[in-house]
Amino acid sequence: MGTAVWIEKAQFRMDAASERAAVAAVKAAFPTESTFISRGIHEKPAAYRELAAASTFAGAMRSVIGLGEHLIVYEAPEGGVSGIGREGMMDELPARAIARFFEPIAPYVETGSFIEFESDHSGVWTRFVFCDGGLRVVERELGADEMGDWGVIEHDRTEVLLDPLP
Repeated sequence: MGTAVWIEKAQFRMDAASERAAVAAVKAAFPTESTFISRGIHEKPAAYRELAAASTFAGAMRSVIGLGEHLIVYEAPEGGVSGIGREGMMDELPARAIARFFEPIAPYVETGSFIEFESDHSGVWTRFVFCDGGLRVVERELGADEMGDWGVIEHDRTEVLLDPLP
């Protein structure tokens, strides 16, 4: 068991054309089952088949370990994604898998979109931020800064989570 987490806040949007492009981009990023599994998106081949068959962002999301079964995607009537929410909580934040999944679709997500996960350790959260076609992952915690003052400390985790090693 790890740290229990849940989606605390989210603002996530893609228009219909961007949703189609995002699904194609994530499929291109993980073109084979072995690539998908070795990059840690999920350990089960059935999850890769879910991604390969997906035609919507919601369908593709189901392939992400620990997140797919807990994320609700609000689809816009004309296509696209109007928001996301949660259904239950995860045992542990699969931050590396989530970051690797979102990196290829970041160019298609509306700038200003974000997903914030909060842990059951008071004051700790991780935020996936989409801005100008890129992805930034920030971890934030309550703690003392260099001056000994109590406040919020932010750690940019983007490069660490997207590191090519599993």
